[in-house]
Amino acid sequence: MITLFLLMKVDTIIVGFGIAGLNYAEQLRKRKKSFIVIAPVSESASHLAAGIINPTVLKRINPVWRSEAFLNYALDFYIDLEGLVKTNIFHPLPIYRIFNNVVEQNNWSVAASSIPLKKYLNKKLIFGQKYNGIKAPFHYGEVTKSARVDNQSLITHYRDSVIPNQSITEKIDHQAIEIKDDFIQYKNIKAHKIVFCEGYHSVKNPFFKYLPLVGSKGEILIIQCDSLVEEVIFKGPIFLSPMGNHRFWVGATFERTDKTTQITSKGKEWLLLKLKQFLKLPYQILEHKAQIRATVIDRRPLLGRHPKHHNVYLLNGVGTRGVLMSPLLSQWLFDFIENKVNLPEEADIKRFVKQYFRN
Repeated sequence: MITLFLLMKVDTIIVGFGIAGLNYAEQLRKRKKSFIVIAPVSESASHLAAGIINPTVLKRINPVWRSEAFLNYALDFYIDLEGLVKTNIFHPLPIYRIFNNVVEQNNWSVAASSIPLKKYLNKKLIFGQKYNGIKAPFHYGEVTKSARVDNQSLITHYRDSVIPNQSITEKIDHQAIEIKDDFIQYKNIKAHKIVFCEGYHSVKNPFFKYLPLVGSKGEILIIQCDSLVEEVIFKGPIFLSPMGNHRFWVGATFERTDKTTQITSKGKEWLLLKLKQFLKLPYQILEHKAQIRATVIDRRPLLGRHPKHHNVYLLNGVGTRGVLMSPLLSQWLFDFIENKVNLPEEADIKRFVKQYFRN
């Protein structure tokens, strides 16, 4: 952490430091670009997320949009980051999808034979009694190319050990940002450009409030379950993901109307009801938390340049796929800014430019 008195000149100001902000900072660091991160230490949605890398949509057994590109880039990226922060943050783990009936088994077998999914799904069913304490009478389907990233540990270690002199722990004051043709000034910082990676907080950003960032609240539980194996991520009605030391992430709810981060008894009861459907072991609830995911109306990320200011950029809208998508999205944005490479149309915020000029 640094305190500013004299004028600091950098290439880029990064606002926000969840998983998206970290990934963009790493793109700059690797290329020896100067930058400063401005973000409070408070928990973001990334801190609370399970950190699951999953190239599939398990509810419908479909591949994620551009799944192969995102997955291949992310796996190498986090392995490199683990070496950089010198702590164990990357955990390759299979996901076991619990089937409810024979129809789901058959649908899985068909999907696992399809070209888009056969590289991710094990066609052979996993026997339901393999793991004590998990109710799976119709067995499991296995996602083989999946993993868990310890978001909280990664963000903390990266900020403290990799960029300790390139981070300011404060909430950005958007009104104090001066946008000029050839530079950006924020208090004592002068930069060539600014990249906003604020997650759902972007709804209060005056530069990008025109974008349809709808947001969805997610409540989660952290439980202690000493008898449950830690070598698998279970997917029943909800995810049950190991965190180490017999702690497990349970979640999450999906609420579109409540935009507060207050935990609710309704959310807790829903999580416990879903967990009871497949976990048959005693456990202790350690924590109950809530955050707002940065979800977008068309379910695609938000990347690109401000319609009016050529030196103001955005990396946002990763929703529930932040750990999977952020590494490659950050490279796309870097190449767009520095190398004039076009962004994919589905992710470029130009798709909403009419809303900007309508406001």
